[in-house]
Amino acid sequence: METTAKLEYGVLEVEIHAFDDEDYQKEVLDLIQFIEDNQESLDELGGISDSAEIDQSKSEVVSLEEFGENDQTETDLDAADQEDETGPLADIASELRIPEHKLEDFIYVDPQEDDFPVLYIDEMGNIGERKTDRQRISSLILLYVWHECYEVERIKSSSLKDALELSDVSSSGMGNMYQGEGDRYFDRRGRGPSATVSLTPPGKRQARKILKRFAENDKRE
Repeated sequence: METTAKLEYGVLEVEIHAFDDEDYQKEVLDLIQFIEDNQESLDELGGISDSAEIDQSKSEVVSLEEFGENDQTETDLDAADQEDETGPLADIASELRIPEHKLEDFIYVDPQEDDFPVLYIDEMGNIGERKTDRQRISSLILLYVWHECYEVERIKSSSLKDALELSDVSSSGMGNMYQGEGDRYFDRRGRGPSATVSLTPPGKRQARKILKRFAENDKRE
């Protein structure tokens, strides 16, 4: 369906023709702005009314008020589309006030399939020279993601070990990472196959700090 917008202001007469898939609103608004900016010059030509009048024929009538409503609707739709496109890391990104794609650069998660979270270590840069440091930093991130994205508070130690290996981080001698600083960050319970681990409040704070640092490409230790 074709839309014809006709604008008359004194001797000035303009018609705009557009089809449904064409955006003619900006052209109409630009014309109105042009008239307002040059009103005195146009008034000198005489024979005008106090205000411009827009007539539309051969199509539906769209008022100037609806132009604003349509713009708002398009904005709302864009916002809704962006919201629909958010992924499982959106909550963490919002909390850290960083773009979600920054986290997606080095974290893989899929709560729907219940896959282990995985880190792309190569994309993170230097996460530590010592194996214990690499294990501790990686485990802080993995456990935090498990909690925030999978809604799982405690993780089997064997599952954390598998997630580290999938992230190309050696899991041998993991017990060492729980010593020193690790004693504040990790809460371990049980032994053997039934052993589990979770983050303490200081551990969650440290995990957020580390995540923000790597997401902002600050790869200092």
